[in-house]
Amino acid sequence: MANHLDFLTALDDHVRVSPLGVVPQGAELHTIAREAGLVEPGVETAARWTGQLVNLGFVKHGPKSFGDPRPLPVGDWTPQEVYRFNDYMVTSTGHSEADAVRRRRREELTDASLGAIRPVLLPAWMSEAERRAVGEPLGALRAALDGGRGPAAVGASKDLIEASCKVVIARGGMEVEEKAALPRLFKLAHGCVAGTDEVAGDLGRSLAATVQRVAELRNSAGAGHGHAAPPQVGTREARLAAVAASGLSAYLLSAWR
Repeated sequence: MANHLDFLTALDDHVRVSPLGVVPQGAELHTIAREAGLVEPGVETAARWTGQLVNLGFVKHGPKSFGDPRPLPVGDWTPQEVYRFNDYMVTSTGHSEADAVRRRRREELTDASLGAIRPVLLPAWMSEAERRAVGEPLGALRAALDGGRGPAAVGASKDLIEASCKVVIARGGMEVEEKAALPRLFKLAHGCVAGTDEVAGDLGRSLAATVQRVAELRNSAGAGHGHAAPPQVGTREARLAAVAASGLSAYLLSAWR
């Protein structure tokens, strides 16, 4: 259920891109809440949330309308009280709190996508060197997702697959091709764990296509390459690359064991 902190992040998003930097009219607060998907049309919960944010010091407003003798509202606000003021803005403390809320949300999503798979990626049979080889890109991937750094997350996703491939190839008694491209490494690693049956071959081709896409995304937008302009990688793309990389790596490592 949405709360005043959800509304704070929606309000913060709005004022950050607004040329005015404020919400001129109180009625617009209800529109912001509705467009953010926090309330249904006609529901005016944004008034109560606004009062809570003002009392917390996360939001401030302009002066009362001229001739308004009523005292400033305390506690939960009604829709009528919201309309008494103009020029609502997020304070510096509010901006910091909105950033903290966003980070907590990212961390929760990272826990949901990577938390359960970590034991599979770092099994007990690994040597200390192998655990470092896989654990370092896994840690970098988590940090990038938590920090909202899409290009870094894509780069770490590629590194995680590469490290997992090399562990499996070495365990399979083959020489690791240090400069081999990621699709080549995956082909060698998959051969070590899947054998040559038809089902494994079909699966391998499907997984290889995913590996190829992660490699292409890293080359075009990931960290580790220079770019003429900052690469644009959205949150969904970064998390998709992370889930694909962790799943592919878990498949290889669990299949090897």
